[in-house]
Amino acid sequence: EVTPRVVAHLKACRDALVPRLQALPQVEVQSARGGMYAFFKLSGFSDSLDVAKRLVAEAGLGLAPGNAFAPEAQGWLRWCFASKDVARLEEGVSRLRRWLA
Repeated sequence: EVTPRVVAHLKACRDALVPRLQALPQVEVQSARGGMYAFFKLSGFSDSLDVAKRLVAEAGLGLAPGNAFAPEAQGWLRWCFASKDVARLEEGVSRLRRWLA
């Protein structure tokens, strides 16, 4: 059946992304038990829209600003980890790491 395969793949993607984000000292991660998104915050940055725009322009990393979802999510970013290829998530974290450096 398709659903169990999709759920297993999304778990694998989450399990590839979240620990890599948590390993970055500037990152605070809120990992969901379900879904296909990880919310995280970068220390030293408070405007999530500004950070999201900079990440696209400067790191080639497209993440959603938290404040697009709720005012209390200002300062947070949303990363969709529903990727066909887990290596793309690893590359994304590498881009974030380089941008933060």
